[in-house]
Amino acid sequence: MGNAVTVAEKKHFLRWFLTTYQLQSREAEMLMRYLMTRENLLRRVHFVENFRQLSRVIVVSTTCVQAAPFRFYRRNKPVSTDVEQAFLDMYQHPDEDIYLGLFFRDRATSAAYAAVLEEGIATEMEPAVQEYISIQADWMIEQLQRTFERNKLMREVDEALDQQDRGAFLEASRRLIAFDESLVKDSAVSSR
Repeated sequence: MGNAVTVAEKKHFLRWFLTTYQLQSREAEMLMRYLMTRENLLRRVHFVENFRQLSRVIVVSTTCVQAAPFRFYRRNKPVSTDVEQAFLDMYQHPDEDIYLGLFFRDRATSAAYAAVLEEGIATEMEPAVQEYISIQADWMIEQLQRTFERNKLMREVDEALDQQDRGAFLEASRRLIAFDESLVKDSAVSSR
């Protein structure tokens, strides 16, 4: 698990954070203060910037940023904006880790925030999710390559027109038409 942050360091950071910044949600501030007073819960709190694929995440924003005031993510459940639901979940599952994402001005340069970040924490993605992401990435790369190639062919057609070169225009147009026809064929094959 990356760098271990002590309960005292987490408490000190939360105290500093709550005195330095005003949260958009008053209820979220009460939840943060509650966390500060419960060492058993604070032990399970991990400050993270990348919270995708984590099991239980609370995201809180201050008034100085344009972000959602409060979000509670629980694996396999809908996202909630209800602070009370997050509180009840913590109460019912006190032995589960809580990943806390904070959005505030200067967060990228805040030494206090950097000191409590635990970015070494990352759960393994399920194989099906990894495969899905891999397929999406391959598809995106293929789409970018096709767009690049088509734009290149379009530039050749435009250049031939600008130079009033009939032969170059006909050749570039023929290749562009052939390229577009190959896209249509590929699309028809992949939709079957």
